[in-house]
Amino acid sequence: MSGFTSQYLSTRLDLFSGRLIDYPRLVGFIDQDLERILAEVRAITGNHYDLDASGSNDVESRLIRGALEDFRVLIRPFSGNERRYLRFAIRLFELANLKLLIRGKFSGVDNAEIRRQLVDLGDFADLPLSRLVETDDPHEMLRLLETTAYAGIVRQARHVYEEQGHDLFLLDATIDRSFFIDLEQRTRFLHDEDAAFLARVMDELLDRYNLLWLLRYRFAYGLSPARSFYLLTTTGRKLNATRLMQLAKLDSIEAVIAALPEPYRGRVAGLARISDMETVMEYHALTIAADMLRTESNLVARTFSYILLREAEARFLQAVIKGKRLEFDRELIRQAVGLGF
Repeated sequence: MSGFTSQYLSTRLDLFSGRLIDYPRLVGFIDQDLERILAEVRAITGNHYDLDASGSNDVESRLIRGALEDFRVLIRPFSGNERRYLRFAIRLFELANLKLLIRGKFSGVDNAEIRRQLVDLGDFADLPLSRLVETDDPHEMLRLLETTAYAGIVRQARHVYEEQGHDLFLLDATIDRSFFIDLEQRTRFLHDEDAAFLARVMDELLDRYNLLWLLRYRFAYGLSPARSFYLLTTTGRKLNATRLMQLAKLDSIEAVIAALPEPYRGRVAGLARISDMETVMEYHALTIAADMLRTESNLVARTFSYILLREAEARFLQAVIKGKRLEFDRELIRQAVGLGF
């Protein structure tokens, strides 16, 4: 049983959860101009995110910096395995930098442009960004990455990338897969109560990723059932290993949907595109995290849920605000945030 309690942390989580912008409000931003969006963000968060409409404002950095300041406050009361687990979970933000580096180098993007898009994570960063950006070629960068805390993830990603024809989606998916396998394995070092509460959130995440990866591997990339199953991550709540193997053997997206357990079947039924299903499944997983955060339950699980929700919110706001600044049309912004349906 976990004996960790902290009235201070519980109060902080209540305060921070009240600043989160709910999903319907985020979607509504797509139809508003930039000034109105920023005004509403300020009103909801008490200007905690410190955003403005000037062209020089680094929106990505400000959003991430605000999130990291919250995380610094939240993990302070923890120690031992609980702190190490949450510190690892915050790497979710650094995965974006890792993917950007690998994509940029293999796509021949100019170093200055790569550097411009990277986000400074301060003392939460494990990547030596300057050295990585200045490497002469992608393979030199990969060799350097294999000396960092991401060595295992990078080796897996390079193996899949080279074996499957240099596809960037497969590379991204492998990075995510390796991260969540490592994250799930770290729950084994936590108290039973902490692990049980975390599983309520983690299992929904794993189901979401496994379903969408399975659909892409089988029907977008034409991989065999065995190969598709091999590339999945640790199993989640309803989509266990036996069920995932059964789903991998089916010959169409429609057949997979029909064989899904509820509530997943009902949520994705009628959707034709995998990207649309991904949005629906992400929303479902984040709803579970939001329920965990807003209940008086386990503090490790509540803190983890806040990290997930804040990362998703920052990602959504970044896409919408950047789209507005670049004067993209409504439909293009909707696609950028995963709202194709």
